[in-house]
Amino acid sequence: MTRQSIEDRILTRSQPVVPPASLPPKRSSIGRLVRNAALLGAFAVLVAAAVILSFRFYPALGTLVAGTASAQSQAPAESKPAETKPAQADASAGKNPFQAHIAQAGVRTCANLFATLGQALTAGSTYAVQTQWDNTSPDTHAVQAVAGMSYDLPDYKTQAAGVVFASPLGQTCEGGFVRVAPFQKSCQEVAQTLPKGSVATDNLSNTMLFNLANNGGQALLVPTGNTCIVVSVARMGG
Repeated sequence: MTRQSIEDRILTRSQPVVPPASLPPKRSSIGRLVRNAALLGAFAVLVAAAVILSFRFYPALGTLVAGTASAQSQAPAESKPAETKPAQADASAGKNPFQAHIAQAGVRTCANLFATLGQALTAGSTYAVQTQWDNTSPDTHAVQAVAGMSYDLPDYKTQAAGVVFASPLGQTCEGGFVRVAPFQKSCQEVAQTLPKGSVATDNLSNTMLFNLANNGGQALLVPTGNTCIVVSVARMGG
């Protein structure tokens, strides 16, 4: 065997044989892509079907939302509730707005407590109130009202806002209110006007918190420059 033929054999062995490109792998990739797309499409159809079925078999959720929205939009708002009005023939005659809304909603368990909290929230002001309740089962769900208030007192003329809420707890009811009112004086000055016996109980990030006298709730004094925002909080059960 010549030297040239030996070298030719060595060179031939050292070079791997590259198989010719074949189409089956491409067809396999395309097949996988088609199958994945089909699976994703089927999953999307199942999700859509589940959403549709949830509305079909569970209409109570849609009813609850719609009922709450309609109650909000239809709830009457009254200002100056103390002014003289003509006698009314409906069940709301002689009632303040909180009592009228409770009667309109059909709430019984929290009727007295909600009205009491509403009167405490708006005492000394003329106000307008909008009430929300569950339209499907009003006596087993929470009721809530948002109030805008105007004060026209000799030493206090301003606007304020508040929220009152009550929720049934078995045969009883618990609730509370939050009132936000501005004062054109410093929080140190406002603190001096709190009911006698009120006690500073905490300082929440430079915001003074007081427990009001006679179990009157709490007051959070929020400084805003030279003025003060008073956030009053109270809760009650009954």
